[in-house]
Amino acid sequence: MKNSNYHHGDLKNTILKTCHKLLKKHGSSSFTLRQVAEEIGVSHAAVYRHFKDKDEVLEILASTGFIKLAANQKKIYQTRYANPKDFFVKFGQVYIQFAIKNPNYYRLMFQTKRAKESKVLKQSKLKSYATLVHGCRYFLNAKNIKINHRSYAMMAWSLVHGYSNLCIETEFPKTEAKTLGLEIETMAEQILLHSLGNLSC
Repeated sequence: MKNSNYHHGDLKNTILKTCHKLLKKHGSSSFTLRQVAEEIGVSHAAVYRHFKDKDEVLEILASTGFIKLAANQKKIYQTRYANPKDFFVKFGQVYIQFAIKNPNYYRLMFQTKRAKESKVLKQSKLKSYATLVHGCRYFLNAKNIKINHRSYAMMAWSLVHGYSNLCIETEFPKTEAKTLGLEIETMAEQILLHSLGNLSC
């Protein structure tokens, strides 16, 4: 057992931080709470005094992921862009960058089936989606385009989510970008620009 590296009374946060580290490095299925306890330097029972099971911890981490994603996107629409097209592209790129940099978090957030979600996770999901809808409404209003912003948000989400999944689960975007002499982030930018079609005029 390793020496304890947490401050007295802060074990719960230390458990979450350790799980965060293990999730990023190994993925959600590759560690146990017993390993977490050994990593921190406490008994297995001590961990279970704070969390019912591993699923509870993973839901909290997934919620944290949605909060971070929403915060990253909020920074974009809080920045003033002279051209709404530039805003839309950057707004989508931030989503893709989050997925590529945090693949195990992304899988936990979007590819994990749960019989029943906690209230905290549901709320974080809704807030993340609301950020997406708000950004799309901002773009459409700036362009004076009369399209339902919620349906447009679903289109935009499908686009960035699909590309993100391809980047995480396959090598195709990387190899295709290399063939075209591009970085995968640049390819993402081009895809987002193409998606605008006549809206970019």
